[in-house]
Amino acid sequence: MGQYEEVLAAVERWRPTLQTLPETSDQKEKVTPWNVREFILTMGCGAAFCLKHWEPALALNAEVLQSQIARHAPELEQARTRFNDYGPLLGLQRYAEAREVLEDCRATFAAENAVVELGKVFAALADLEAELNHRYPAITLVHTALRYSYLTGDPEDCAGGHFNLAIWLRRAGGPPAVALAHRLAAVLILFQTASGRLPSALQGLAIHLADFIPNPPLPADFAALCEIVEQVEGVRFRDLFERLPKDQAADGDAALQQVLALARQAPT
Repeated sequence: MGQYEEVLAAVERWRPTLQTLPETSDQKEKVTPWNVREFILTMGCGAAFCLKHWEPALALNAEVLQSQIARHAPELEQARTRFNDYGPLLGLQRYAEAREVLEDCRATFAAENAVVELGKVFAALADLEAELNHRYPAITLVHTALRYSYLTGDPEDCAGGHFNLAIWLRRAGGPPAVALAHRLAAVLILFQTASGRLPSALQGLAIHLADFIPNPPLPADFAALCEIVEQVEGVRFRDLFERLPKDQAADGDAALQQVLALARQAPT
C-alpha cells in the first residue's frame, strides 16, 4: 500500500523490545521467536529501502543477519540476507563494498545451485556497472540475468529481465527495434497475467513509443517479436507466452495489438 513511513515507525517502536525477548519459553508457542524477530526487522529494512533511508536499511538488515548467524542458519539463507545490502550500498555510492557483497553472494548461490538468486545477483551486478557508467558490461550482465529468469520460468521475473534489457539497450544506444521489442515482451507478459505493474509498464511503453513518432520500429507481428527477443541465448519467449493465462487475449497477435492500443492511450 506504500505506507512505508508507518511501517518503519512501527518497526522502530518494537525494535528495543525485540532485543529483549527470550529465545526459548517454558510454554508451547505457536511461532518461533527468531522467525518473528527476523520477519519484523526484514519488513523494516524493506520500508527503509523504499524510502531511500540507506543507513537504517543497512542497520536493520545487519540485525537480521546477526540473528541468522546466532541460530546457525544455512549459508544460502544468510547469503539471501546479505544480498539485501547491495541496494543501500549503491545508494550510498559505496561501490567497492557493494561489489564485495554481490560477489560473495554469487559464489554462495552458485555453490547452492540457487538459480533464482543467481538471476537476481546478475541483475544487481548490472545495476552496479551501470552506476559506474560501464554500459556494455551492464548489458552483458542483464542478458545473463534474463537467461536465469527463463530457467526458473517465473513470468514476473522474465518481464523484469526484458524490461531491464530494454532500458540498458536504450542507454547504450543499442538497436532501437531490439530495445522496443524487449519492452513489448515485458508488457505483454504483464498484460496476460493482469499484473499490478501493468499501468506503470504501459506508461513506460508509451514514453518509449513517443521517442519514435510517427514511425516507431515495431515488430510486424507477434512472430517477429519472438524472433527478436529470442536472439538472447536461453530466452524462449513464445513458449513462456503460451503458458500464460488467455483471459486477456487469445493469442500473441491479439495481445500485441491490445497492448499497443492501451499504450497509445496512456499518459506520457
